[in-house]
Order: sequence, then structure tokens, then C-alpha cells
Amino acid sequence: MDAVDRLLSQWRSERPDLDVSPLGIAIRIELLAKLLHRYTTDSLAQVGLKPWEYDVMSTLRRQGEPFSLPASKLAKASLLTPGAMTTRIDQLEAQRLVKRKPDPDDRRGVRVMLTRKGQTAVDSAIAVRLEAAETAVEGISGKDRLNAERALRLLLESIEA
Repeated sequence: MDAVDRLLSQWRSERPDLDVSPLGIAIRIELLAKLLHRYTTDSLAQVGLKPWEYDVMSTLRRQGEPFSLPASKLAKASLLTPGAMTTRIDQLEAQRLVKRKPDPDDRRGVRVMLTRKGQTAVDSAIAVRLEAAETAVEGISGKDRLNAERALRLLLESIEA
């Protein structure tokens, strides 16, 4: 029995008229998100990056050469508003990790491109990011990992819909 089981037991005792079972999944995911964020933050700090910096640069890196996206698509991929993405791009550009260039497909648009320095940084970061993820899930077996991934995918698809 974990802390969430105890919490649910208390609610069942206090409010037997309610089905509190969905909280078992939701609260565990919320707690896991917080803990995984700590793993991510700590691991990326080893290579001098913050999670949001890694997020933006890894999105660009995954695009393949020339490691570039329109700023609007980059914002959408990061679940950010255009204004929030502009601030992040400004900060990454000041560090020379990304650069802006006119979008040839949209005269009003801007493309964001990973610089060589940015590519080197994100390529170093992926190794520590993967190591942190492996550490986080090392307590569950291969089959259980597949089952967890499948269940989480279904939940995410359901919420996104």
C-alpha cells in the first residue's frame, strides 16, 4: 500500500458515495511527473541545460538536417504560446544555441535553426537524458514497461482527443 492507496482509502471512508478510483491513476501520474521532472532537471544540469532549453533544441534536432522549424510549429510542438516561444528563442539565440532566419515558405514567418553549438549541446544532453530515464524506470521489468507504455499511450490519446 502506497501513499495514494492511503489517500484513496481515506476518501472512501469519508465519502463512500463517490468512486474515487480514477484518482489512483491521476494522482500517481501527477506525482510521477514531478519526480521525473526532478530526474530530468538534475541530469540536464550536468551538461549545463535547463529542461525547456533541451525541449526546444531536441525538437529541432529530431527534424534532421538542417535542424530547423518555423517558430509557430516549434511553439505548437512544445505546447507553448507564440509569445512564450519567442522568449525562449530569444534566450537560446543569446547563447548562440539557435538562430533565426526568414522562412522561405512564409514571408512573415521565421524559421528557427539549431546552430552547431546547439547541436553539440543537445547531442551531449540526449545521453544524460536517456540515462536519467533508464534510472527512473529500472524498477520495472521489460514486459511491465511495455504494458505501462501501452496504458499511458491510451490515456494520453484519450485526453488529447
